[in-house]
Formats: sequence, structure tokens, C-alpha cells
Amino acid sequence: MERKLAAIMAADIVGYSLLMAENEASTYAKLRAAFDELIDPTIARHGGRIVKTTGDGFLAMFPSVNEAVDAALAIQEGFDKGPFELRIGINLGDVIEDDGDVYGDGVNVAARLEAMCDPGQIFVSGAVVMAADRNSADRFVRIGRRWAKNIPELLNVYRVRRAGSPWSPWRQVLRSTAARWSYGAAAIALILIGTQIQPLPLAAMVSRIPAVLSMDQSRADPRPSVAVMPFAAMSGSGEQSYFADGLTEDVTTALARNSELQVIARDSSYAVHGQDTDVRKLGAKLGVDYVVEGSARREGDQLRVSAQLIDVKTGAHLWSRSFDRQVADVFTVQSELTTEIVAQIAPYIGRSEAAAAAERPTDNLQAYDLVLQARNRYRHGANDPQDILEARGLYQRALEMDPSYAAARAGLALTFIASVAQSGDGRANAPELHLGLSEARQAVRLDPNLGLGYQVISFGLAVQGDYSGGLQAARRAVELNPNDPDSMMALAKAQVRFGEYDDAVANAERARRLHPMAPEYYAYVHGQALYAADRRDEASAVIEECLIRAPRDANCLLIQAALQGGGGEIEAAQQTMAKLVEAHPAFSLEAERAYRRFGDRPLMEEFLQDLAQAKAPETG
Repeated sequence: MERKLAAIMAADIVGYSLLMAENEASTYAKLRAAFDELIDPTIARHGGRIVKTTGDGFLAMFPSVNEAVDAALAIQEGFDKGPFELRIGINLGDVIEDDGDVYGDGVNVAARLEAMCDPGQIFVSGAVVMAADRNSADRFVRIGRRWAKNIPELLNVYRVRRAGSPWSPWRQVLRSTAARWSYGAAAIALILIGTQIQPLPLAAMVSRIPAVLSMDQSRADPRPSVAVMPFAAMSGSGEQSYFADGLTEDVTTALARNSELQVIARDSSYAVHGQDTDVRKLGAKLGVDYVVEGSARREGDQLRVSAQLIDVKTGAHLWSRSFDRQVADVFTVQSELTTEIVAQIAPYIGRSEAAAAAERPTDNLQAYDLVLQARNRYRHGANDPQDILEARGLYQRALEMDPSYAAARAGLALTFIASVAQSGDGRANAPELHLGLSEARQAVRLDPNLGLGYQVISFGLAVQGDYSGGLQAARRAVELNPNDPDSMMALAKAQVRFGEYDDAVANAERARRLHPMAPEYYAYVHGQALYAADRRDEASAVIEECLIRAPRDANCLLIQAALQGGGGEIEAAQQTMAKLVEAHPAFSLEAERAYRRFGDRPLMEEFLQDLAQAKAPETG
């Protein structure tokens, strides 16, 4: 029995039973001809294999989603000329292979997608779209989130465009028209609901229609963008500020789960907070359409949370509300806040998506409190070993109170893996690394939708040298939370190690867009990806920007030394290397070989040669 990640194709002939009832011999002969002349050779040509036939359908497995989609298109094109109509569903997921057959959720989702689509169509999951080549993005048309039988989560469903289909242009027109009507209808519904609560004059009613209805659709990403500004701590105690910070982060995370929104990273919101009292200027710095502001007052077991939603373009307050609750109701407050904000910004988002924010991470408020403190103590990318140890202790105390708290287990895992990555010794076999990966896997077993869990797994597998596994885990993290810049940057790092350089650049750029005030680590990964993609001038500009802000940042100095060494600027490269060794005395070519910053790709040797030109020390 073997578990693996695979692209699964499920296909079924429409109306086969009726055709068999009308003429059994002829129908069966035509079916065999379809398999022998079209289906079998097409699947084999694209590197796949049929693992099961069901009389009028089949299940096939492919090593990549690109081959699966290409094969599906070729098969459907062949069926256009034949006596049958076919439906095809494709999913990317974990499967268990046993005795020539495959099982698991990856198979079940593919079968459900096949059942959803019309004859002649191909439906794929969001995982397929995320894993497909970036230049094939225009192949897919988003259908939306759909419930499927015996699948506990909503499926993110896409249709594959078929070239030459006479219906495709009209469907696109109808879909766009329907979308515009749905936006307008939803906005009118919101206004009518508001008038039931409190009568409003016409001008006030119009002012409450979100600006998303008239947004500039020519933007590279036309989705409405929002930043959650730090909630002000009104408790009069500096020790309680982490509670307001935690509330800010959790509302941000809950909003970011909605793929129809762009949500700016929490740290970027903190970076501009207090720089200007004009929210329109703050919004312009972050490049967003909306800003959420709020405050939290916690006195004993009493909690008061206030929040308001502001249109950056006009400065208008679209919505505001206050909540008075017991501290035990903090998760209910977060859920209600998120649901109402999402309803105001993007009324076309389904109620099922808003309801996803209502999940309670734990029933133990003390454990939640400890996790907030641990997050405040250490974040991925920081280098202080003492902060890692203190955060680890807080996560361990939280897990003593609630062993099933998935976020606490993922945080604990991160502290173990970060310790190994920073030590530079015995990474692949370090006991802490194995313990960290074990804790991270347990976290995603406890909560399969925890993007942080997959992000930590990706980090651990990369340190272990499993670059393919790290890439798969990073993709899953991004799929679960498409607005999390840390997951996006983890994916870029994994793609650099795996050799997908152009995609790494694109994801690093998107992560920086979502986190415009990001720490230097983001610029380093962006510069590293540009170096790998052989876009050296752009890489130099990004790294110089990093070093203006942080002249002693070891990662950015490292990439600058390689760029200068590879570009023939030997004297400048040696000066940069001297600064790097001063900032990071343990640095050496020996450590770089072990760390495998560019995986097992030929670029790794080129990188080491560029560093050798800068007279990098062989040993630390």
C-alpha cells in the first residue's frame, strides 16, 4: 500500500445505460473502439495510466495536472466526433495505491467534479488550477464553491475552456452579465435590509453601496482589497496589548480565507499604523480600497470590541458596530465581525464562505491567550534563539490545556524546525527536525484547513532536503489561504529549490504586494528568485533596496555578493563578502553546500562559484 500525490481523472459516458438498452451489441462495440483508438492511447501519450474501468467510465492517474488537462482536452475533442458524450473531472490530491487500485479523498473529489459538469465539459478543482503552469491560467473559468456528496468541505470548482466551442463566447457574456446583476441585486438587498433597521434618505442609501460595484476592472487584480488596521488596546494595560494584536491577526486571517478578496498582511498594516490620521492616506500607502479600524477593551471577563469599515477613496464610514461580550465569546465576536465586513465589501460572496470564519480554534480561552503571547514573542524569519525557546514554552503550555489545538501544535513545530535551520549542523537527521515535522503533520490532521500547518511542513521538508514534498506542501498552504503572504513566500522559496524560477518570481512579487511593508526576508526571497531566473539587473535593484533599509542583513548581502561575483565586479563582491562575514561570522561555502539554497539544481554550483569569486571562506 503506497500513498502518493497524483492528478486523478474521473470520466463517465452520459446516457450509456439507455444506449445499451436500445442496441447492446452496437453500443459495446463503439465503446471498445473509443477505448482502443482514443482513450487508452491518449492517456498513455500523456504519461498517465488507467487504474480502473466502470463499464461506462474510467479512472486514470497522471504524474502532473498539466498532462491530465491536456489528455482530457484531447479525449473530449475525439468524443465530439463520436457517438457518445463524456463528462470529465480532474483533481490533485493524496491517493492510496493498493493492489492496482487507488482510493482516498483525491479520487472521491475527482468523481464528484465529473458528476457536476455537463456533457462535453471538464471540471477541475482549485488544487489543479494552483498546480498548473502559470501561462495556462487562461484555460480555466471559475465556477465557484460547490457542495458535493460526502465531501465535508466546499469544493472550489473551475471549468476548462475548450477551444472552438461555439457556446463559450456566449457563456462568457451571460456569465459576466449575470455577475453584474448579482452584484447589483446583492447591493440593493443590503440597502433594503438596512432600511428595515433604520430609515435612510436616498443619498445616504446610495453612499452605503460598496465601491466594489464601480471598481476599475482594468487593474491587474480587480478583486476588492482590504487592510485590517491594528485594533487599539483600550484596557489601560500594556500587558494586554497582545490580546488586541491577536484579535487583529485573527480577523485578518478569517477575511483572507475568502479568495474573492485581497487582504493585506497584518505586519504591513502595523508598519503604517500611526503614521497619518487620514485613513485615505494610510489606505493609499497600502494600496487598498477598504480599511477596517477597531478597538478592544478587556477588563476581567468583560470584552468590548468596536469596529468600522471605511471606504478609502471617499473616507466614508460604510459600517460600524460594537460588541459587548464575555471573554469566553471572543470567537463569536470575531466570526460576527468577519461576516459583516465581508458582506459589506463583497456581497456576492456566499453565506457558506462567511460561515467558514465561525470555526472555533479551541474551547480553552487560556490556551488561546498563550498562543497569542507566543505569536507575539516569535515569528518566522526572526533570528533570536531565546525568542524561539520562550515561544516554544508558551505553545507547550497551551497544548497542555488543549492537546487538540491545531494552531498551537503548528506553532510549536515551527520553533523546532527554526532551531535546526538556524543551527546549521546536522539538519537532515536532527531529532528536533523530525519532532517538528511530526508536530506539524499532527496539526494538519487535527485541522486539514490549517494553512500554517502546511507552511511549516514545507519549511521542514526543505530543511530535510525533500524539495518536491516541500513544494507540494507550500502549494497546499497557498490554496487554503490565497491571501497569506507568508505562505506565498514559502511557495516561492520552494519553487526556487525545485527549479520553477519564473513562478517563484511571480509568487514573491505577489507576496510583497500583499505585504507592502514586509520585513527584509521578503526582499531577499524576491531577489533570490530573480537571481535564479537570470534577471540579474532586477535582482540587484531589489537587493539594494533591502540593504538600504538593513545594511547588515546577511541574506541580502549573500545574494549581492553572488550577483557582483557572477557579474565580474570582483572588488565590490569581496567588499560585500567582508560585510557578510562580519555580520554572520559562521558563514562559509561549506555551510552553503549543506543548506542547498537552490536545491539540487545546476544553479547551486553556479551560485557557489559566484561566491568563490567574492573570496567566500571555505569554512566558518
